[in-house]
Amino acid sequence: MASQAGDLVAFRVTFGHTPTPMFARAPARSRLGGKRVAVIVLALSFASASAWAQGSLGQDGGPRPSIRDRYRAPQQTQKLDENVRKLKSDDPDTRLEGIRGLGEVNDPKAIEYLVAAASDPDMRIRVKAIDTLGQIRAKEATPLLVQQLFMRDIDLGTKRRILACLGKIGDPRATEPIVDFLARDIDPAVRGNAIFALGDIGDRAALPPLENLARDGHDEVLRRVAEEAIRKIRDRPSPPIVPPALAVDHRGPPPPGPPQP
Repeated sequence: MASQAGDLVAFRVTFGHTPTPMFARAPARSRLGGKRVAVIVLALSFASASAWAQGSLGQDGGPRPSIRDRYRAPQQTQKLDENVRKLKSDDPDTRLEGIRGLGEVNDPKAIEYLVAAASDPDMRIRVKAIDTLGQIRAKEATPLLVQQLFMRDIDLGTKRRILACLGKIGDPRATEPIVDFLARDIDPAVRGNAIFALGDIGDRAALPPLENLARDGHDEVLRRVAEEAIRKIRDRPSPPIVPPALAVDHRGPPPPGPPQP
């Protein structure tokens, strides 16, 4: 996003050492003329500031896109189209290049193609797309990834990648589904990935099931992983608290008082 800079224009009138006047009192016209010049200078100052403010805002009242942003937009579109063509290729290596390229494109459409590739029949393409979604922390992919966790035709290796991806994304919407997935009779290694993902997400709603697992779990390794996840969640800093003086008052104006006699 482009940075908005403001130029401060300062007008200074420096008289220095004024020579001794020839008359004790300056003519009235000179005094009035000096005041008139000062008023004109102030008016020009306000006009310049107003023109700068209007020129810095777009039609919607927001900041105008900078020249750099306008220059980058066609480049991003061209890069998106190029990597989409690679993704549609018949060559697996070319398709993998397309996925890597889509992960570098700052465009919501790129995420849509990566989400679609996360369900690709080719496991290499599917896994690469899942890993890329985790790297760019695409929360838009959370619903699809959660759905794949419970699909029987998805292999355990892919599910482990999905859990790692959800942990990197950090979307709290994945907490409850992962807890449900953890309660199933699944491979211990996959359960370890699920516990680790809950710790990475950091949602305190996962603390009760993790505490039960750390206390009553039969697998010592998983108990230790659960303890580590609990520590990560508890050590996560709380969201900043806005002081009451800075909070926005949404209560509206106070009700009118009783009529005065």
